[in-house]
Amino acid sequence: MDSSSSSSSSSSSVNIDDIDDLLDINLIIHMKSLISLLKQTLCTECKHLWDGSCFIKTRNGLYMHVEFTCSFCGCVTHLYSSPQVRDGRRSEINARLELGATLCGLGYNGIMKLLGALNLPPPTQQRKYSETQEFILNYVEKCQEQSMIAAVEEAIVETGGVRELTVSGDGAWLTRGHTSVDGVSALCSTTKHPKILDTTWSSKKCSSGGMEKEMVHEMFCRSLTKYNTTYVSYVGDGDAKVHKHLIDNPPYPGIDIKKLEDTNHFAKRMLNRIMKIKRENKNKILSDGKRFSGKGRMTDGHVIKFKIYFAKAIRENKTDLNKLYQSSWAIFNHHYSTNEEPMHDWCDPKWCKYLQAKSMGQTFSGSKITIPRACLDMIKPVFEELCSHTSLARVVGGESQNANEAYHSLLWTMAPKHRYCSSTTLRIGLGLSTIIYNEGYQALNKLFTSIFLSMGYYSTQCLRKLDVLRNSRTSQTKNKHLKRAKTTTTVAASTASTGSDGEIPYTPNEENLDSIVDDLTLDLNHIALELSDEDITDIYEAGGDD
Repeated sequence: MDSSSSSSSSSSSVNIDDIDDLLDINLIIHMKSLISLLKQTLCTECKHLWDGSCFIKTRNGLYMHVEFTCSFCGCVTHLYSSPQVRDGRRSEINARLELGATLCGLGYNGIMKLLGALNLPPPTQQRKYSETQEFILNYVEKCQEQSMIAAVEEAIVETGGVRELTVSGDGAWLTRGHTSVDGVSALCSTTKHPKILDTTWSSKKCSSGGMEKEMVHEMFCRSLTKYNTTYVSYVGDGDAKVHKHLIDNPPYPGIDIKKLEDTNHFAKRMLNRIMKIKRENKNKILSDGKRFSGKGRMTDGHVIKFKIYFAKAIRENKTDLNKLYQSSWAIFNHHYSTNEEPMHDWCDPKWCKYLQAKSMGQTFSGSKITIPRACLDMIKPVFEELCSHTSLARVVGGESQNANEAYHSLLWTMAPKHRYCSSTTLRIGLGLSTIIYNEGYQALNKLFTSIFLSMGYYSTQCLRKLDVLRNSRTSQTKNKHLKRAKTTTTVAASTASTGSDGEIPYTPNEENLDSIVDDLTLDLNHIALELSDEDITDIYEAGGDD
């Protein structure tokens, strides 16, 4: 092969501008191949074709110091398989191995299996492995702090420059169950694109509930010193322990922290309450002489749609309590209405066919009743409980904890719940997941260059590709949710419309795909349904039964 064809082949396989970048990589080379290469070179001292012996003088994990001795003149050539990190006390390759292992969710034993399968030396001894983790943790936490500071300032800009933020918080546990020794908690901004503002971890032998309230309180207490910012509102689920702890132990003198309900959790109570009534009364004979559920009665599809209507009412009116109250009760009243006794005063003309007909001077002849009044009487206490002014006031201005849940999902890929990991590994995972969640994988460039002498060609390429895959996966997930919602809503409508002439199928549009946040998975009497609320609620109206 001539030089021109060789050059063409090289340029087609590797597209880089600077050949030095490609040299900044690590390679796995079989030792016999290296010896074979040496035998094709001249000894620097005696100028004979090299022949001799090799000896591994030092091995520490993947790092090796190998000596090659010429059999003719005894000249010794030294090979160091990896440069040192910036502190000069440990090799770069071992630090990269441990950092990569955490990103992949591998523990010490997992690394041993991987290296063993590749016929590579085992990792460093457990003590040195732990020391390197502590070394890495220092750099990770510094980069994490920088990421969170930027997220706080971004949230302040979005709220008009006021250094008073609404945050969502949630705790999670390293092992499944409610008696975990290790727990983590994070506070997220409630901006258009929520980011992690602060994280903490706890390791002690107490109940998980006790850890969560203390961790959240700790992050509130340090917000002024860390960010010169106060958290004035807290978005949480129905568990009142955290907010009560913040009230009983105020982090800011003279400031009462407002509790905001997680709107998704709150809306799901509608479904849970009605399903409980349905289970407990499935064989009960109602006032009209028929049972609560079954053909032409209260179906699973009806229950699901009540939850969807309620979630939509909350999202569209969460800044106005009176409108929220009316929109919530419009759901019940609309279904309770008859031609003889219309109850559409609070309905929305956008979806209420009675009001649409009335506005055009026409008489509306309602379709066949889809849910008998006797069944609706059974679930009215649910509306009275959840749709009172007092209850709805809890979701006025409410937000969602979905950002926290998404962050925890990312964290558990690095510190899986099914295996033990040390508190150091957990904290490294906290830091890495914060950086990635807030800024993407390429933000790890700053971390790598702070630890190592250089980023490295393939590390740069890898992080770039991971961000591309991450964005692509997000897009695929949105399309998956849309496709699933189209199928599911048709099934739900079909289920709800058994015995009804008035039901119509519902097809979600794509306007809400950027706000997909909540999957509702149900297994109801052999019906497996998955709904993503915000995929469908713009066109899934409370008057859909007309």
